[in-house]
Amino acid sequence: MQNEGEKRILFPNLYNARDLGGLRTRDGRVTQYGRFIRSDEPSGLTPNDIELLLAYPISTIIDLRSDGEIARRLFQKANYPALLYRNISLFPADPDNENDPSVQLAISLSLGDLYVHLLQTRQHHFAQVFRLITKAPPGAILFHCTHGKDRTGMVAALLLSLVGIPENDIINNYAETYEHIRPLVDKLMTGMPASRRHILRSDASNMEMFLRYLHDNYESDACGYLLACGLTEEEMNRVKSRLLDENDLSTQQAEASR
Repeated sequence: MQNEGEKRILFPNLYNARDLGGLRTRDGRVTQYGRFIRSDEPSGLTPNDIELLLAYPISTIIDLRSDGEIARRLFQKANYPALLYRNISLFPADPDNENDPSVQLAISLSLGDLYVHLLQTRQHHFAQVFRLITKAPPGAILFHCTHGKDRTGMVAALLLSLVGIPENDIINNYAETYEHIRPLVDKLMTGMPASRRHILRSDASNMEMFLRYLHDNYESDACGYLLACGLTEEEMNRVKSRLLDENDLSTQQAEASR
């Protein structure tokens, strides 16, 4: 069930599943519903929940988690052969390992610093995510990490920047995450020092830093960054079309049936 006003897909066992449709670009176009869903992990979904996802219809799941996270909370993809599932880890290690240098970067500085670090060091993996999008079958693409905040937030920001969504709207799409995932993270915060709790929030300043890095280094938006990652103009146009073109999915379905 979708709440159009909040662009959310409401499931009992998903807290942060949000459709990227309904956002207006700088040139007046509108992102289409039913193309991209950003979400927290679907590992705890019931069979009924999965059937609702399939009926949306979601045809592809891109899991951005590490091997360790997947081992702890496995999505039973073998039970749903019609669903394309791919894992592309955007984090170089297990984010639950506080001794990892990347985790320490977020703890000691900010999530924004971590995001910039991942932009700099995981270009190949970001390229894999966007190439997978260009090859995905018709239907919506759900991409997720654990809470749908950091890695998911970066992919969502790149998608929205790519099609020309104003920066304030990208920041707001990221920042509202914390309100959705509070049932998941507030109980974790109670056992943490106050100085570390920022890593479980989605402060707007983190996304501001992410977008400022793109602005300062890649001609203001995601296009320059994804070109540097190795994507072609044609590949980026296919991603844009998938999010913006009203006829895009029907065209894909016609081509797939040939």
